[in-house]
Amino acid sequence: MKRLLMLICSVLCSGAMAGPAPYTSADGHQYTYASNENGAMLESINPVSRFKGQGAGTRVITGTEKLYLGKSCDAYSEVLGSGSWGWANGGFIVDFPKASVKFPRQEITVPGGMHCRL
Repeated sequence: MKRLLMLICSVLCSGAMAGPAPYTSADGHQYTYASNENGAMLESINPVSRFKGQGAGTRVITGTEKLYLGKSCDAYSEVLGSGSWGWANGGFIVDFPKASVKFPRQEITVPGGMHCRL
C-alpha cells in the first residue's frame, strides 16, 4: 500500500499528467498553443486588453486574444491586424504595425513553417 501511494505521489508531483506549459509573454499574459493547417495559434488563457485607434477615437478592446502564426512567417490578430513573427535573440516575437507581443526565453514550433527571423 505504501508503494502504491508513493507511485501515485510521484506521478502527480512530477507533472506527468499536466498538459504542456503555457507560453508567457513579456507582459505576463499566458497563451495555450494549438497547431492548425496554416501554422499555429496562441490563445490567451485570460482576457487581454489592447488599445485600438488613434487620438480621441482610441478605445480599449478586452477579450480572449488569438495570435495566428503562419507557415510563411506571417501573423494575424483580430485586434492588432496583420503582421509577422520570427525568432529573435533569446525568444520569439509576433510583430504588428503598432504593437509587438514578445515571448522571451521560449521557443515555438510551427508545423511546416519556415525558419523565421526578425
